[in-house]
Amino acid sequence: MLSRSELHPYLPIGGLLHQQTSTSIVAQLSSCLQLRIIVCDRWLSGADASIADEGRTSTACLDQLEGDCSVHADSGSRGSDGDWSFRSTDAYGGFNPYGWGDADQARFAAVWTTDGDCLVDDLIEAYGAMWPWVCPRRLLTRLPMLAESLHGLARQKLIGQGHTYRDQADIVYEHAAMYGSFHAARARRSWPDAAPQTCPLCAAVFTAGQLNPWIIRQFGPSRWCKECCVRARDGHIGTLTPRAARQALTSLSASMGAAPPQDFSKRPVPLDLPAEQRDAIVGAMAACPPSATIRSLLGAGSWIEVLRTTGIVPDAWRPARGTYCIAADGHPCRSLAERTIDDWLSRHGVEHQIEPAWPHHPEHNAHGRRRADWRLSDGTYVEYAGLSSDDYLAKIQAKRQLAHHTGIKLIVITPPDLANLTEVLGAWSSNTRT
Repeated sequence: MLSRSELHPYLPIGGLLHQQTSTSIVAQLSSCLQLRIIVCDRWLSGADASIADEGRTSTACLDQLEGDCSVHADSGSRGSDGDWSFRSTDAYGGFNPYGWGDADQARFAAVWTTDGDCLVDDLIEAYGAMWPWVCPRRLLTRLPMLAESLHGLARQKLIGQGHTYRDQADIVYEHAAMYGSFHAARARRSWPDAAPQTCPLCAAVFTAGQLNPWIIRQFGPSRWCKECCVRARDGHIGTLTPRAARQALTSLSASMGAAPPQDFSKRPVPLDLPAEQRDAIVGAMAACPPSATIRSLLGAGSWIEVLRTTGIVPDAWRPARGTYCIAADGHPCRSLAERTIDDWLSRHGVEHQIEPAWPHHPEHNAHGRRRADWRLSDGTYVEYAGLSSDDYLAKIQAKRQLAHHTGIKLIVITPPDLANLTEVLGAWSSNTRT
């Protein structure tokens, strides 16, 4: 069974930051891995080149780690185009440990927690022998304090100094999150090797170990073969008419149940959907041309224009900043991301009020003008943090302090959380309560 941490990434991509989260963790979440805080509307507008640059930058660390994960001397055809799975029976998992030794593991163990063990158990259940590849990101989303502790060891150069990229703290953190947790897990349990399975799209027989780590990170636990995942990432290649391109994007939107972001081909496939719907999404991605091709065929100057001309977001208009639109329940929203959250709340039966006032506080709300984005029925406040500027993050931090001093429970949702709203808000959903 998938834990809530393994759930959803589309316009409608995860970590939950509580009011106690430190500024340093926010900084890490805004700079590490794929969890950078990016203006969500940029996912839906702007130049394709800039979106591609964001994707390359935000995934550079793990991609570099993946590319450099050399084969261990005794492991056979491991890594590259061979087997990417981690074997619990192999002291190194089957890969080059890059100098990770007993001293590194001892320092890792000093900060590792039982919550980390529980997270690893969840990942093993969901991802099997591929679990270490997703552990660094899941730590950031589910256990940010633990991730910060590991990153602190990397910044202080107390771990991973045998690694080729020892001076790059982000890479050392990822390496530690993978290998430290791997050795900790091996000391207390085992897990089965990757077994043959059948792709529901093409009926090919394959194993999870044949899937490159980027496939696991984008498409989730092993379900589709490598060839189908590559086709879904690359999209339809060939000649299409504007009408066919419009129909392909509309079909993708229908299967997703959301407006496709401009970089939909790079977004992780949602995990909190029925298997059949996820199959439909991957199939629709393979049939849909790349976003740049769609814009060219439709003669659209922006992705928002594409979404409007296809009727996917007919109620949106573009001001100087943001995208004003109307949610399904009639609530006005200042961005497509806010509409995604509001629609999720309505769809899951979560009572919510928009823009509630924060209580007065002499330091953090002296004029009484601060407002949250939503208030849930139990008094929980919800904020969507879609920007990454220092001033904006300072305002979010001020609201965290305000929540702390007033005793209000605060949930801050960042752009990556839009893929994982069931994890973030599932406790309030009438559709998931037992």
